[in-house]
Amino acid sequence: MSTQPRRSVLARTLILKREVDSLLTEGTQFWRWEQGENQAPQKLQIFADKDAFFLYAKPDDKSKPNLLWDFSRISDVRSGLPSTDMKLHENLRVMKSTDIKDYFLTIVYRQDGITNVDYIGVMCEAPGVAARWKKAVNSLLLRNPHRNATMATFLSKHHTQILLSCNGYGQITVPSIHDAFLQHYHPESELSQVLSFYSILKTMDDGMPYVQDADFTAEMHKLILNQLTNIRDNVDSVLLNVGEKTVKKQQMTIHEFQGFISNNQRNPFLKDTVIRPITKDQAQAVVERHENKLIEGVVTAKAIFNYLLSEECNVLNTELLEQTMDMTHPLSHYFINSSHNTYLLGYQYNSWSSVEMYRQCLLLGCRCIELDCWPEGEDIVITHGNALCSKIRFEDVVEAINEYAFVTSDYPVILSIENHCKTAFLLQKMARIFIETFGNKLLTAPLENMRLEAGQPLPSPEMLKQKILLKCKVKRQRCTGDNTGDSSRFSPDYESGVQDTSVNEGQDVAKYQGGDEACIALLATNTSTETGVTTPPDDELTQVSLQPISSKEDGTSLIDLVNYCTGISFEGFESADRLNCSFYMSSFPDDKALSLLRASPVQLVKYNMRQLSRIYPQPARISSSNYMPQVFWNAGCQLAALNFQHSDVSACLNHTKFEYNGSTGYLLKPAVMLNDKDGEIFNPSAQAVLKNIVPVNLKIKVISGLFLTVKQVNCYSSVSVFGLQADTVANKFISEKKEAPNPRWEHEPFIFEQIILPEMATVHFAVYDEEKELLGQRFIPLCAIMAGYRYIPLRNHHNEPLPLAALFVHITVEDWIHSDLKDVADFLADPFAHGLCDMSDMEQKEGARLSPLSHPIFPDTLPIIEQVKSREKPVAVNYDDELVLHDQNLQRVLKRASTERKKLTDRQHKELKSLETRNKKSQTGSEIELESLHTAELCRFEKQTMQEEVEKHLASLKEVHRKQKKQIIRQHKLEVKCIGAEIISEIGLQSMTKSSTIDDRITQFGSRMRQKLEELQMQEISSLEMSQSLVQESLTYKYITQIQKMNKSGHTT
Repeated sequence: MSTQPRRSVLARTLILKREVDSLLTEGTQFWRWEQGENQAPQKLQIFADKDAFFLYAKPDDKSKPNLLWDFSRISDVRSGLPSTDMKLHENLRVMKSTDIKDYFLTIVYRQDGITNVDYIGVMCEAPGVAARWKKAVNSLLLRNPHRNATMATFLSKHHTQILLSCNGYGQITVPSIHDAFLQHYHPESELSQVLSFYSILKTMDDGMPYVQDADFTAEMHKLILNQLTNIRDNVDSVLLNVGEKTVKKQQMTIHEFQGFISNNQRNPFLKDTVIRPITKDQAQAVVERHENKLIEGVVTAKAIFNYLLSEECNVLNTELLEQTMDMTHPLSHYFINSSHNTYLLGYQYNSWSSVEMYRQCLLLGCRCIELDCWPEGEDIVITHGNALCSKIRFEDVVEAINEYAFVTSDYPVILSIENHCKTAFLLQKMARIFIETFGNKLLTAPLENMRLEAGQPLPSPEMLKQKILLKCKVKRQRCTGDNTGDSSRFSPDYESGVQDTSVNEGQDVAKYQGGDEACIALLATNTSTETGVTTPPDDELTQVSLQPISSKEDGTSLIDLVNYCTGISFEGFESADRLNCSFYMSSFPDDKALSLLRASPVQLVKYNMRQLSRIYPQPARISSSNYMPQVFWNAGCQLAALNFQHSDVSACLNHTKFEYNGSTGYLLKPAVMLNDKDGEIFNPSAQAVLKNIVPVNLKIKVISGLFLTVKQVNCYSSVSVFGLQADTVANKFISEKKEAPNPRWEHEPFIFEQIILPEMATVHFAVYDEEKELLGQRFIPLCAIMAGYRYIPLRNHHNEPLPLAALFVHITVEDWIHSDLKDVADFLADPFAHGLCDMSDMEQKEGARLSPLSHPIFPDTLPIIEQVKSREKPVAVNYDDELVLHDQNLQRVLKRASTERKKLTDRQHKELKSLETRNKKSQTGSEIELESLHTAELCRFEKQTMQEEVEKHLASLKEVHRKQKKQIIRQHKLEVKCIGAEIISEIGLQSMTKSSTIDDRITQFGSRMRQKLEELQMQEISSLEMSQSLVQESLTYKYITQIQKMNKSGHTT
């Protein structure tokens, strides 16, 4: 993927919470029929939960559990009758006197991938309700955000699933809870003991243990999760990253948490700006979002645990899921989501054909689908010819395409037609069906400003929005006519066989075996072999005839509708360059394309800059297996058509790749594949660093797994990277085997060094059992991956999310630096760890002053210096709240002093009265002396109390100021470290020569920039110290004022 939007650590786009229509949350009454002999209607009420995790139905019989349908497996909701059972239709007409079509809805539910779907037919009581209910559900299904949610969302969904599995009385059976947690039910199991310990376990009349839904809270769900798994142990891995003391204390300080987020949990692909560390306030805000009871300055293990599960720790940069790419390039500049033999449900030569497959592929975002058209009398059918596959009507397929073409994406759909209908009548019939069904959606002629002329680029996806293009193979007429741009310059090609092969066929089927191994071998090695593709002699490279072809029949033919996707036989790169027609495209079986790629990788990339190429599985793939599309994406091949009915690694990689850019079905190629301005064309077999592209090092440690399987087996994890030939590492990094379902691995990190084109690399996480059966997997594009400690929710072999299965990993992504420049890079990254020599010393060492460097290499300043220069000077913290508190303390001191004075006065009167009684006369002098003693005692008490209060508060203020200054100094050090990153960004360290003179100049430049930055920082420190001094003096003055008030009020002398 070619775009990488800016994204800070905290200010990332969250997956939006979807609005759920009240019609769904409040429930809607339906009648439901089971297909078959027993067609008695069942009345039920269907709801959706508030988070749109499930649709659920409450049966009339309250003793039965609810029916659940996972939203992530609902394909869509359709209007109309659920089946063609005429007996059922007749029964329904008895209930409704009017047309029943508008009352019916069909919920299409994927039981096992897109080839095994159930049709759930329901009938509303009113047609208006049916239309609104359908719209409400389908709006929630469109690009379901829960597919890429975090562990917190999946745990919430899991809790909701258990709650909704109750019966009409709100009773959740304990066996169903065991099933949800992948546990075998036993009365003495650990899960049963946990439920019993918390006194929420109850028993039905028939002896079945259950839990009331009100008792099964989210907190109880987390307690069970912690008890059954090692999920809290993952917090220890994070704490250990900070230090051993934090593990013992089970907490961090707010400063440690701030450093943890800044140093670990950051986006590694912010190349165009210096990554600023988060502030203390931002770190505190994170803690407050994940901790109910805050402790000042402390981050508890619970807060860290919740943070790791949250959206802020999503392993994906979710911004890339949105449409962020430029869609105004020519079509040839995009990878296009493509399907092969779209109609098949299984094997190539003996499976069922289905119209439903076209709907499912289009809903998945596929933009190029295949129609194999065969004659059957005067009708047209779609099937795999000369095989045992069933047939489906051409009209039904076209109607399905028309209905679903632009549900998921508005961008153009290409119909790849393998045409075996030879008569003009059938060709005109096909054209008429296309025109009548598609209407304005069908692109019947070239765009006005994008004519079919040599040298003219293809239109962009943006220009072709909501348009359907036909791709059909034609014969090129050889003549020397002038270019007119007339679309009738072609004739149908009837010479192609069962497959639309644009490269000469004739090899024995046995020669096609082992295609997958060849693809993987090309990705992993540098082997080159000769291709079997031949280029015609120069005298055969004739120009295309653009003159109309005479036709005896009147009316529009299929060929008249073909324009920007004109299929022709491939005659070599030299021929294609001479023709220079972007609207010509060729199709290649994967084995032929592989030979072509090995022999001429650069020419294939150049060819794909101008025009489209389609790669399809070779005929020998009888089981509908797929080749590895990454091989051909690396060469810029746009249409890597796969068998969507076969779920394998290749299909899952394809599905994941096209989830990004808003599921438009179009992904812009990396810039290196789009132009040859410098006369250099990208070589997909390259091993060296590419110009203007910084390679990366990827380091991954798989720490633990969660709920991987219900089976008691050992399992192991595997991490692979699929990308350029030089970047692909498969089946190399495999962990040791540990016991499922919640294994914990101890191994050294898997290191993938020097990934030279990160935009094309995809990381594959997988877990297998001892029999090498896949337990869970996840593909993540490298440019979308987020570094740090992350949970990775896993998917099954159909690329569908698993309920709870996940891996906990630590990911590090760093720029790769050539070994000869490693010392320079280390110096720039951390100047404090590498001493900076004085400029004059370097000049003496070289013997002469180095020549000044020009601006394009070394700028006058750096962004970090400009930022520090423009920001406001730091100001001491204003402690108005503290002063108010101090005033309150003073009032308490005065009140306490008043109480003590009263006590002393009472005691004084008692002593004077006792003295009068003894002496029976006035003792004025003694009274005055005694009163003076009492007053002096009170004064000493008040002064001591006030002094203690003043000293305590001033000491507290100075400590806060000291911490503030320390924090700013820490920020200054990080800013100095940013100098290195900015120098790398400004002068392009990866493209420098290995000259020692350049190394010294970099050191010199870094020293000068550091000196500028430190001068600005010293000014900030001086300003801060002056501000702090003023605050302290102001506070002292207020204390003196308070004492003076006390003097005036007569409390002290």
